[in-house]
Amino acid sequence: MSSPAAGSNVHPDSVLSELPPRDTTALVRDVRERLRLAIVMEEIPAGTKLNQVQVAKQLGVSRMPVRTAIGELASEGLLEPVPGGGVAVRRLNERDVRNVYDVRAALESQAVRSVARQHPAEGLVRIRQVLAVHKPHVRGYGAAQLLAADREFHMAILDATENPYFRQAITPVWSTVERAMVRSLHITEVFTTAWEQHEEIAQALESGDPDLAEARIRHHLGHAVAQMARAMSVEGGPPRS
Repeated sequence: MSSPAAGSNVHPDSVLSELPPRDTTALVRDVRERLRLAIVMEEIPAGTKLNQVQVAKQLGVSRMPVRTAIGELASEGLLEPVPGGGVAVRRLNERDVRNVYDVRAALESQAVRSVARQHPAEGLVRIRQVLAVHKPHVRGYGAAQLLAADREFHMAILDATENPYFRQAITPVWSTVERAMVRSLHITEVFTTAWEQHEEIAQALESGDPDLAEARIRHHLGHAVAQMARAMSVEGGPPRS
């Protein structure tokens, strides 16, 4: 794929291939999500300076939605200003990973306690449905599917609290979560183990035991951050650029 800073054509399978026509609001959202996924999946590597004109050309849109999307992604911490103007993809380090997982642990431990106490029938059914759809198949999933399935499970727990502020609180940091997860996608056992742990979390929620549910989500997140830190250490620190 060509970098957004380059001027060559984009492969049709690229995350940054041309978008279909949209209204303005939807277009900004689609540009933002395409750029976010390209950054998460390292199609736009860390340290790359974004060229708004080139991004707009690759997506087949004007500069306005690109400019708006870039501003939103900068507010999420995916992009940062660079000397001389413009923005580049922010580099991710081990401290970032541990910090964002501290936030996850704080939010999700409270969320599972709430679900276990309230025992919402529809929410628990939805969590079980997500497990049934994805757990048997994760070994055959590609990177984007793995990220999407994991997101679906954890968001199902947050939604089961019936408190929309849980999802709203975690959404701004989720891109950083997924950037961190990408570092360990090559380790098959990471995701198979994760889904076994998802099953254990669901069982704790279904049992109505808040303490057990919190213990299992904290163990799950602690195991994940340890694997990611190990993967980043093997690669020599921050993600490759």
